[in-house]
Amino acid sequence: MGEFLSRSASCANRPEILHWTSPTTLVSQGIEGMTTPNQNKKLTLHLLNEKFTMSKLAQFAEFPMIVAKGEMCFSARTDDEFIIITPEFMAPTNVQQEIGWRALRVDGESALKDGSILPSLIDPLTQVGLNPLVFTTFTTVYVFLREEKIVDAVKALQRAGHSFEHKEVAVPK
Repeated sequence: MGEFLSRSASCANRPEILHWTSPTTLVSQGIEGMTTPNQNKKLTLHLLNEKFTMSKLAQFAEFPMIVAKGEMCFSARTDDEFIIITPEFMAPTNVQQEIGWRALRVDGESALKDGSILPSLIDPLTQVGLNPLVFTTFTTVYVFLREEKIVDAVKALQRAGHSFEHKEVAVPK
């Protein structure tokens, strides 16, 4: 609960596209009678030391061996692309890339179990014009942001009541 999917029209023989929308956005757009998520959810966050690269591979490319046997990585394969996010030193070569991403890790909270976590992270960031990329695992949430925006992100999240704990949170080997 706390998240809604809105549908956009199909276009160019593509299936419908579903968009994540928070209840606060729906209420601000005049849809009444909906409950808002626990906006007061306070989380402990860690800024990972590594810089990450987002790489776009061919749709049916094999998973690169350095990534398969290496450290932390995130991937998504869709009907028209294959994206991986890796520490910069592991990024594949000769592919389309966006470098300079940093990651925040939520301490011990899973969005799979608590629907208020994603809005409590995303809403403060989007309210200051930031566009986070979020990956959810069974045990935690990772929020990727452009490195040049990380200070703005930390300030926005602290204003929303989240805290940052400094500890060596390195990419696992």
